[in-house]
Amino acid sequence: MNTVVAVIKSMRIRQWIKNMFVFMPLVFSGRLLEAGDLVRTALAFALFCLASSGVYILNDIGDKKKDSFHPVKQKRPIASGALGESTATVFSAVLIITSLVLSFTLKPELSGIILAYVVLHAFYTFRFKHEVILDVIIIALGFELRIWGGCVVVDILPSVWLQLCVFLLALFLGFIKRRNEKILLYGDATKHRDVLSHYKVYFLDQMAIISATLCIVFYGMYAVSKEVIVRVGTNKMAYTIPFVVYGIFRYLYVVHAKRSGGDPGEILLTDLPLVVDISLWISVTILLLYYPFK
Repeated sequence: MNTVVAVIKSMRIRQWIKNMFVFMPLVFSGRLLEAGDLVRTALAFALFCLASSGVYILNDIGDKKKDSFHPVKQKRPIASGALGESTATVFSAVLIITSLVLSFTLKPELSGIILAYVVLHAFYTFRFKHEVILDVIIIALGFELRIWGGCVVVDILPSVWLQLCVFLLALFLGFIKRRNEKILLYGDATKHRDVLSHYKVYFLDQMAIISATLCIVFYGMYAVSKEVIVRVGTNKMAYTIPFVVYGIFRYLYVVHAKRSGGDPGEILLTDLPLVVDISLWISVTILLLYYPFK
């Protein structure tokens, strides 16, 4: 039973919120109410959850020694010794293989995307996480693959603007996470993550602000783009822009005022104003896309 609990903790179920990006193509294509597409997208979400959990376990195995220098990560089952590396490796393989096999039966193209996701993060774990800037870009590409996964199961092409917004948002969250690690660990930062020796807090703040600014600008351009106006029949998607602006500003406030940011999933699930803002953004977006008013 202790092993089962340790495996479940290592799967980082709270981080599954990141896989919700799989639903974005379905929502913004206007096909959310089509039962078949909704079921296929939900299955793709579940398969990404299995694959991402397998990747998290693989990452924890590779970071076992370095996680011991982190006040939070040292409590993870693999870093603390509660879950052995051999057992963890088996469960990681089972999760990833299961995801690949099931995704192939759902849509062969989806299995290719999930395989690309796993390979990308394997390279990240054992190589790219040591490369300054590129380490965050690789993480952001993982979100792009989630978008593509949501697209292939419903046979649509993603909006270029949507891809840019997701990529920049992921960069923003990634640089904020590096900033948190740099401040939290201070002198032990490089012991936990070698690449932190190349980062300065001021530089990370700049990268985060640039990414956040571009994300807001590109989302604004998407909301008033011709393709959206034609599909919705109105330019009122622009009314969703303030929710995006507030959400990013609120996240920055939480990071600076509460010295958080190490776990984006935790902030997105526990900060009440942010939860309300995201809920309102989703609600208003769906209302405008599916029940537009002139």
